[in-house]
Amino acid sequence: MELKPAHLPKGFGQTRGSEHEVWLSDDKLRVIKATHAGEFGRKFGPDRFATLGEYLERIRLLNEEFAVGWQIEGICGEGRSQRIITSQPAYHGKPPTLTEIRQFMLERSFKLHKTRFGDAWFRKEDGLLISDAEPKNAALTTNGIMPFDFLITRPALELLKTALIQ
Repeated sequence: MELKPAHLPKGFGQTRGSEHEVWLSDDKLRVIKATHAGEFGRKFGPDRFATLGEYLERIRLLNEEFAVGWQIEGICGEGRSQRIITSQPAYHGKPPTLTEIRQFMLERSFKLHKTRFGDAWFRKEDGLLISDAEPKNAALTTNGIMPFDFLITRPALELLKTALIQ
């Protein structure tokens, strides 16, 4: 996928997490996210930093699985200052509890695994693995839970063996 040039919103983001600087759009309908300079988010496993390809795949999988409406706006900067700019709907609600997230994941046939890399939800039928399924990465809306920033992947068999997910 070729990324088009994009610009950061003006000023500093309203929030800064471990993966993104975040702005609320002027109309308050979308959240604009920029990865930190030279980084492309996190991932599950021993190497916690994602490559550009892994980050783009995460966006695709999260949209496919949960229809979060995460869009790739483009790329800004070069080399070590490169950042991916994305946007997604501003989900209004409160963070769900861990119990609510657990129920949400079980309803979708994911099984919880305690691994050396942290808790992970795995669905054997299609090989999807979700980690970082925490209240800060989801919103409990009037339509239910929207997991807008869970880490999602189809990991290699070797990682599954390493993480002891069978």
